[in-house]
Amino acid sequence: MPIHLFDCLFSTCMEITERLENINFFNGKENLSIMHISDVHLWYSVKILSKLKMLIATNNPDLIVLTGDYYDLPKGAHHFREFLIEQAKSHKIVFIKGNHDIIYGKRISGLLSGIPNCIDVENLVYTFKSKNGYLYHITSWKNKEQLPIHHNEKNIVLIHNPEKIKVNQLSKIDLILAGHLHGGQFIFFKTKNNSNFPGCILYKYCTDRRQIMNTILIVSKGLGDTFPFRFNCPKEIVNIAIA
Repeated sequence: MPIHLFDCLFSTCMEITERLENINFFNGKENLSIMHISDVHLWYSVKILSKLKMLIATNNPDLIVLTGDYYDLPKGAHHFREFLIEQAKSHKIVFIKGNHDIIYGKRISGLLSGIPNCIDVENLVYTFKSKNGYLYHITSWKNKEQLPIHHNEKNIVLIHNPEKIKVNQLSKIDLILAGHLHGGQFIFFKTKNNSNFPGCILYKYCTDRRQIMNTILIVSKGLGDTFPFRFNCPKEIVNIAIA
């Protein structure tokens, strides 16, 4: 097997796939672009952040949404803070923390706080107004009960681990963005309902996208891994186009 093919199959290279998800909320009257980023898992290197900066500059999204696990070591937390400070100068950012982001305590997780134009929605509802005048209310799963219900406005919930979704609690939610599962890291094939096999044996929502009643779930495969091996499971950002 050629070396470059081996690297792409097993994702030891640094290439990032751009996945596009189209959502029709407003019958084509909207034109909102969201870049969904998850599971960066930084250690010491900032190479992945350099590539991410280029993707952001190229796509110029209206909104950047982050769904957790940005670093595995405290040094990575400092790198990610610098990245957020730089990107928030030109882009609105909303985020939640993942399980890896809190393991070193509040002193380290606090590095993600207090950045202008970068909003932690763990405990609040943030309302974003698009350039076409549509309103989106964005919060975390644990804060979802605070979401309003208004005609022609959409509710977006961020959750790190989609396995924590409870189907009987989706009534006010139009879109859920999640990460954590890394696509299972090894994908042998897609099942009939678009799940990643064999990850779906253990994880119900090991998929790219799922319709759950009236709610759309989009799950990112992420940009990094604590266990750095993947098969047929590219590192990715998800570009979401809402029309």
